[in-house]
Amino acid sequence: MMANNAVLDTTVLNSKKAEGSTKNSVWGIVSTIILLLGAASMVLPFIWLILASLKTNAEFYNSFNWMPAKLQWSNYKELIFPKQGPTFLLYVFNTVKITVLSVVGMVISCSLVAFAIARIDFPGKNFIFGFAVISMFLPAQVTMIPQFIIFKDLGWIGTHLPLIVPSFFGGAFGIVLMRQYYRSISKEFDEAAKMDGAGWFAIYAKIHLPIVASPMITLAVLTFQEKWAELLYPMIFIGKNKDLWTMVLRIKDISTGQYNARPELEMAGDVLLVIPVILLFIFAQKYFTKSLTSSGVKG
Repeated sequence: MMANNAVLDTTVLNSKKAEGSTKNSVWGIVSTIILLLGAASMVLPFIWLILASLKTNAEFYNSFNWMPAKLQWSNYKELIFPKQGPTFLLYVFNTVKITVLSVVGMVISCSLVAFAIARIDFPGKNFIFGFAVISMFLPAQVTMIPQFIIFKDLGWIGTHLPLIVPSFFGGAFGIVLMRQYYRSISKEFDEAAKMDGAGWFAIYAKIHLPIVASPMITLAVLTFQEKWAELLYPMIFIGKNKDLWTMVLRIKDISTGQYNARPELEMAGDVLLVIPVILLFIFAQKYFTKSLTSSGVKG
């Protein structure tokens, strides 16, 4: 009797395992399909963008045909080396200049401010950090007019300075991100360095900088993405001086002509604009993920 009960229990257990395995298999298939659909929704617009950049003007407005009859690589040549006006390489140089300097300024300033708030005790540091957090919820449009007035009084309108200099004064998101990561580091490092006679800047430069490489790379990638494709501020602060335009301003200007719209050239410019961002994110993805998972270890 006991043997029969054991066999029955084993049969029931195996049946439940088989049922659970079937459910897991079905859920795995459903999850895979959902992920594939999500990936397709992200990839298809990029594929359309590339194909649209290789069409003729007439083919571009034919929405029923994705594939061009013949790949028009001459669109890229016409974009980069136009018959009139500056070469597109000038706009690339301006964009790289603004972006690189902004990234350097943002990373240095945010890491220094966040280190001071997280590791050094001084009056008012909690107020400063709280103000930084609150400012993250402040729309950029609120400060746009005051910024324009200040830059106008400084004589910076029509230059690249309004797009570069503010980055050297830090950003709220970067300060919060770096501060959380600094707080996850043991204070024993600081105490040991102080016993050896190191000052705060030496502790920052020799101990903390090598440790916080991941969030610094993350901040650099996010700043790069923001500055590389920024449209509103360059349009306001640079104005009509085409020699100072960025890639985005040039791409925007391509299809503004009422009787000479060239959307295929605009698409070609968008391809050139988005490729560096994609490549940068691919190479920095592991640092990006590591910093986001580590920054919330200690509040």
